Amino acid sequence: MAETPTVLLILAGPSGVGKSTLCERLVREVPGFERVITATTRAPRPNEVDGRDYHFLSEEEFCRRRDAGEFLETAKVHKGGYYGTLKSAVLDRLPHTCLVMNIDVQGVRSIRVAAESIPQLKGRIVTIFVAPDSIDVLRERLQGRGPLQPEELERRLQSAELEMAERYTFDYIIHSKTKEQDFRALLDFWEQAKRKLVAS
Repeated sequence: MAETPTVLLILAGPSGVGKSTLCERLVREVPGFERVITATTRAPRPNEVDGRDYHFLSEEEFCRRRDAGEFLETAKVHKGGYYGTLKSAVLDRLPHTCLVMNIDVQGVRSIRVAAESIPQLKGRIVTIFVAPDSIDVLRERLQGRGPLQPEELERRLQSAELEMAERYTFDYIIHSKTKEQDFRALLDFWEQAKRKLVAS
């Protein structure tokens, strides 16, 4: 039987739909997956370790590396500094293992564009959008995660509506329900993607 090529599996979707939980569980329970470690200029939180949770960079270093073309995608996050995916964080690992990451819709667009000119990535990206049942359900989830200022909540909900408009550009859509159902859907889509990759 043909061997499945290693791939970069990307989850995107609004804040609060459980993307990080899905990524962590996939790495924990499915052999052959590692998480992509992205870069940020925000300060480490308690218990976060450089190189394990993020590559923590100064703003000067981040911008220098961005301008040198070392990133697949970058974003300036509202009040949160810069975030981005270093090419090395993906291309150095992809020959040996499947990778999973979660980024925003804009980041997915940037990685798709970058992949067109990077042979190691072309045809090796699988995208999955995690969609809430409705904006009202998402509002409840966000409020359930802890106190949010009303303007921050509205900003996240507005971003969610813009992201939802792009869900049909993804390979697969998980219509989020319970954590268990979402993980089963993720595994099902991964099996479908593997079959397509082997066939191609």
